[in-house]
Amino acid sequence: MRRIHIAVVCVSLSVFLLSPLTARDKPKADYHVRRYWSPEQYTGHLSELDPDLVGLYVSAAVDTYNIVWYDFEDIDWQGWTPMSNNTQAGTFFHAEDFAGLDGGDFGRLVPINGSKSIWCGARPGTDSYMCGWHDAPGYGNNWDQWFWTYPFLSINAGILNFTYHGVFDSESGYDITYVEYADTRDNWVVLDEWSGTVDTVVTHEIYPTWHYTKLRFRFVSDDRGSDQDGGLNTDGACIIDDIVVTDGSGVLPLGTDDFEDWEVGSHVGTTLWVARFGSSSEAYAGLWTGLQDKDPCNDNFSMQIVFFNSWCDPSASYPGLYDTPFCWEYPYGGGYVCQDEMVVSPVIDLTKYSTANDEVQDADIPTEEIDELDGTLMRFTIYGDLPYNNMVFANWSVRNIDDTGCPGMWRQLYTPTYFTGSLGGKRYYFIADEIGQFVEEDRIQVALICLDLCAEMYGGPISYCEDHEHTPAPWFDDVHIQRYGRVGPHWICQAHNLFQDNFPEGEFDLESYVRADAADDKADLLDPFFRPGDSIVVGCVSPFGGGIKNGGVT
Repeated sequence: MRRIHIAVVCVSLSVFLLSPLTARDKPKADYHVRRYWSPEQYTGHLSELDPDLVGLYVSAAVDTYNIVWYDFEDIDWQGWTPMSNNTQAGTFFHAEDFAGLDGGDFGRLVPINGSKSIWCGARPGTDSYMCGWHDAPGYGNNWDQWFWTYPFLSINAGILNFTYHGVFDSESGYDITYVEYADTRDNWVVLDEWSGTVDTVVTHEIYPTWHYTKLRFRFVSDDRGSDQDGGLNTDGACIIDDIVVTDGSGVLPLGTDDFEDWEVGSHVGTTLWVARFGSSSEAYAGLWTGLQDKDPCNDNFSMQIVFFNSWCDPSASYPGLYDTPFCWEYPYGGGYVCQDEMVVSPVIDLTKYSTANDEVQDADIPTEEIDELDGTLMRFTIYGDLPYNNMVFANWSVRNIDDTGCPGMWRQLYTPTYFTGSLGGKRYYFIADEIGQFVEEDRIQVALICLDLCAEMYGGPISYCEDHEHTPAPWFDDVHIQRYGRVGPHWICQAHNLFQDNFPEGEFDLESYVRADAADDKADLLDPFFRPGDSIVVGCVSPFGGGIKNGGVT
């Protein structure tokens, strides 16, 4: 750990996290604002040190608007909506003739044989899901789509032969179409898996262990790199045609299909083949009040957003509360499902502000001032009892809403693990993050996220995740959006990335050494001691100045 013997003369740009109030920026109760020196005080002090410094250290002019403030009091969602990301946006395996798609970007969007095939993909659209896509037609993130025989395919005798013609187009190694059969009721055996770009005719020999089975094409994509976010441009996940199923007695009509008699867009025909979406789960988010944390001096008894409900497991460490749900195994061999949900704000108009500092935007920002508001700040409180080994994470996201009402992609500053590593301490944290780099329209939505990554991070049996000790955290409250403007550059920082208070090592000796300790713990997960870092992390931006320059280069 470094030791620093310091004699400091402090000159500072005013920091936007603690900005001076304007007439429009009235603090709520318990909202503390520190006032800074005026520019005259800065320059007067600096002129005594070095007159050449005066032009370099003038505080940036600040003008802050409280756009909206959500406190969720009186059990009021104030327009927010719980949403489970485990619930699919729709069923995307369907009969398709590809009319009007002109073969797609790569010429694959045509029927394989005849006038129709089965396609796992989505056309361009104007609904709230499709209109935010970067490249359509194609496939999206977090898809779990099935095309299967339901309920059972009866086998008369001998070996089962399963033939199909498939055209596959997905992110190699990550977004995969699995071809499977069930050797018992819901024990799925993988026959093949396809990713990348492939055009193939395949026959699988299956040796069933009973007189019934099910066949399935299952497409699964991860959370990035698709037509939805523009990370990959495809003609859809897969196209399937000319399925033929035979056993020792000949062709099994209910398992054989060329899809010519299906209606375009249909998910079911006259055989046993049916399209459906895979894993899904409900949203557990709710509003609770009277929550008590582990620090009785820091309780927040107001209404807060939680991500558990009364159907979850009672919490052993928080009597009267419930822990966030554990991962569970999805029926029908769908794999593991873990909590992945968010609560989404109503549309927030960044050209308006709230005169009462609440959820009602009742005043317009003067047109001549809007272009000078270069920053957008998102504040909220979060209760953190999120030890890393629980694999439960918290985060936020923001998306733009264009003039047609179409939402863009969700974007965020941090990886999903951000709030776990820094919020393991059984207390409330006050977050103030700059989201201006994501704001591209006059209207936005923000979301607060709870995500369980146990099955994804560890794999293996689901019982491993069940052994983890979940808590009721995270809890969110007081979501506050602000816009601000400055003439000069300004700093961006977070409390846990700054030095914390410290004291000289010698008793009452103000001339002794003081340790420079960061406010976060750098110890290993199992280390029982607090081991602070010795560095701070800050950012500096200058939107109106064309960026921060080093030697004349931005």
